[in-house]
Amino acid sequence: MQNASTKPDGTIGSAPLLSIIIPFKNEERTLPLVLDSLARQQVAFPYEVILADGCSTDRSVEVIRSHPLSSKVPVTILPLAPDNHGMTVARNAGAKVARGSLLLFMQSDIRIRDENALAKVARAFDDDAVVGTTFIDVGPGGEFLRYDFWGQFFMSRFFGSRVEQDFDTKFNGVRKTAFDRIGGFDEQHYALGGEDFNFLIRLSRTGTIADTDVEVEHLHGFNKRHGPLGLLKKYARNSEVFGVTLPFYWKHRTHAPGFLWSLTQQAAVCTLCILSLIPAFWLWTGPLLLAMGAVWSRKVYRHIRNWRLIWVPFFSVLVLFVFTVFFLKGLITGKTGFVFDNKMR
Repeated sequence: MQNASTKPDGTIGSAPLLSIIIPFKNEERTLPLVLDSLARQQVAFPYEVILADGCSTDRSVEVIRSHPLSSKVPVTILPLAPDNHGMTVARNAGAKVARGSLLLFMQSDIRIRDENALAKVARAFDDDAVVGTTFIDVGPGGEFLRYDFWGQFFMSRFFGSRVEQDFDTKFNGVRKTAFDRIGGFDEQHYALGGEDFNFLIRLSRTGTIADTDVEVEHLHGFNKRHGPLGLLKKYARNSEVFGVTLPFYWKHRTHAPGFLWSLTQQAAVCTLCILSLIPAFWLWTGPLLLAMGAVWSRKVYRHIRNWRLIWVPFFSVLVLFVFTVFFLKGLITGKTGFVFDNKMR
């Protein structure tokens, strides 16, 4: 465990009220987003930042060490074991060494819009019944144009989006006593992703989840180079997570608006991809796959102007097959196993 230097004004070294836990892996280009926005926070209480390193091979650690945030608050780099470095494991590991009575789980590509965000999260816990907090998830705006083509392809689905009352560990506060009471995140089934909804359901049984008006931007892969292979790896990991979490979502579907519609779409994709492997169905499965791929990637055509759009229909069909394979793999095995390096290339 590596700790940043301390500041002589007493801020560092004081028992923190809030421990911010951020898993990362190969995020040298996106980490400045979260570190810069944390450095701008206006708070009247001590807090610490714990960054759990999932065996990065880029300059992520150097970026953290050299960032000015480490001169303001305690910043800890927590190395994870090479044999298990998923986000779920990282969050649990960070919580174990956290000194604050409140935990805040963030992601390494989040920019906080509100300079009083940490204060608002802490204030929500003044109510003893509150065990967790939500946030407002805002998609990319002007930054969208700064992505390369394949980055825009991926982010087009989130361009201009806004999700209220979100709880998916991008910026969620949790009371540490409640976290310990429910045993943290489920590493057995969701070691490499998909743990947030399961955690939310278990956490909500212990108390109230309070809403905040804090807005954060999820700028996934910002400043990174993106490529088709990197996107396919990303979709493979996400698809496996969808499969693993499906039974739990089904059990708690009343708490997941839009789940049944999403399940219908997933079932249609899998059915069509499987039928397309049978020559007798090729006459109609081919056109249907192209049509389904076009519908899935419709926002790409809405937001992107680039000659490479000619590849989108064919790439979208490939994504549908990747989804089918890894979705069914996750559903059948019941565990996440696809390791994603976050390099997007």
